[in-house]
Amino acid sequence: MEEAKLWKGLNRARNSPLNCPSALVLARSWSPPLQSQVKCNIHANWRNNKLHYGGSWITRDYQGRVNHHAREAFTSSPDRLTVEPRVLLWALQSLRDLHVQEVVIGSDLSELVEAIKRPADWPKYRWLLQQVVKLIGAFPMVGFEIESATSNFLAREIARSVLRNGLFQSYLALGGPSQLHDRIRQESTF
Repeated sequence: MEEAKLWKGLNRARNSPLNCPSALVLARSWSPPLQSQVKCNIHANWRNNKLHYGGSWITRDYQGRVNHHAREAFTSSPDRLTVEPRVLLWALQSLRDLHVQEVVIGSDLSELVEAIKRPADWPKYRWLLQQVVKLIGAFPMVGFEIESATSNFLAREIARSVLRNGLFQSYLALGGPSQLHDRIRQESTF
């Protein structure tokens, strides 16, 4: 049974949950998902391999309303491409636990999307990418968008607060972060 599931996951037809267009244009402002979907912007704020790093995710609906946001402090990691899949795993686990069905993940690290699309080209990160692909299979639909730093501003600011402000306590909250409320309102008037 496990081998059949693995084979099915590796041999999905074009309706694969990895909905990654080959050429994506970086938008300067946040773009909404389809009405049936939630968009989850993620970011990992990594400085070097000796420090903790901060991760965050924030979900919004098709009207730009923030549903949830979360922040987490993680132990040190060797490079940025290791931390982003860890933050993605944490976000996907949280979204699964929140019973989100269809999600578009927005990240400003294009290498993350490339690694998920072609994990064989990234053998150093094989275990992490296998975990991501396995978790993606738990959702009816997961898509990916490459964001600009500007359009991923909210997730970036929440993740930066871990190291910048020493906010190592993790949390999950309804709605948007209060200190960024005006920016959320501004971005939602797309």
